[in-house]
Amino acid sequence: MQTDLPYILALSFQKGIGDITARKIIQFFGSAEKAWNSSSKDLMQISGIGFKISKDFGNKKWLDLAFNEIEYCDKNQIKIISFYDETYPQMLKECIDAPLVIFCKGNVAFNQLNAKKISIVGTRKMSNYGRNFIAELCEGIADFDIKIISGLAYGCDIEAHSQALKNKLSTWAVMGTNFERIYPAAHKKIAYEMLENGGWITEQPSFKAVVPEAFLQRNRIIAGLTDVTIVVESAFKGGSLVTTKFANEYNREVFALPGKTTDSLSVGCNYLIKTQQAYLIENSKDIIEYFNFDSKKQTNQLNLFIDFTDDEKLIVNYLQNQGKQHIDKMSFDLNLKSYELMPILLDLELKHAITTLPGKFFDLMH
Repeated sequence: MQTDLPYILALSFQKGIGDITARKIIQFFGSAEKAWNSSSKDLMQISGIGFKISKDFGNKKWLDLAFNEIEYCDKNQIKIISFYDETYPQMLKECIDAPLVIFCKGNVAFNQLNAKKISIVGTRKMSNYGRNFIAELCEGIADFDIKIISGLAYGCDIEAHSQALKNKLSTWAVMGTNFERIYPAAHKKIAYEMLENGGWITEQPSFKAVVPEAFLQRNRIIAGLTDVTIVVESAFKGGSLVTTKFANEYNREVFALPGKTTDSLSVGCNYLIKTQQAYLIENSKDIIEYFNFDSKKQTNQLNLFIDFTDDEKLIVNYLQNQGKQHIDKMSFDLNLKSYELMPILLDLELKHAITTLPGKFFDLMH
């Protein structure tokens, strides 16, 4: 356990202190533990910290809660990732209001080389037009290393997760609740299916009660984690437009699906496009072109070897993007041990998909 983690957690639980101020405090003292054991006088030297906050700061109940939370997470296979961990998502770290702590469950790899991430958001009352678009989008990008992120809500969110699972794309649910309560309960089955090839993310600890504002706050995480946010259908107001606002503030790209001017579910999307807050998207080709993927090369390669396992596809996709690579570099980039890589590489060589080069280098068979 990271020695500073209980104090970082306790700081995140402390009332009256947000993520930005918490990081400011840690930077001022050099560590969360030093901050926790500081005097009120020293604490009040920091801009934004007044007597009311400093008086309750360092209360033992928050630290006790932190140790309890660590124990709970250990028992339930939940990862606690602080802003200062190497595994904290780099894209989210770039956001000014990034969470001090996030909780993750499942197979969520944030900083994979070359992996692209798109969030799909929209109305809870989705039409067949929106449903068909999401289905085509996920099917069209299925051969690429793209992760689908959404909020597990009714409508566009759950359709995005479901279509990602159907097309074997990794999908992450960013929740406004803790993992004790999957909301809505109707999506619990799909949520658990996601754990094998994706997972759950939240900033809410296990003891935190469900509050409506948490669902709006989680939208900044959805936007912050992704390269691109896609708004499928939306009225003029709604959570998906909040996500769009965050995405634009973080200098991330936004796409919106256009619709009829008379369609109430397309008003928000048409407005985003009209006011140049979003690019128009028609289908999956727009995303493939945006990421500059060579669709012909990738599709042809995978069609030649349709019996690839998921691990083999991972390596083929990696070599397509990177070219000839040393096994040590592959091991580091793919987060696989050499002894895990070798049998997969051998199987690919037997399938005449890759070739072994002198010096433990590997490349695709040309």
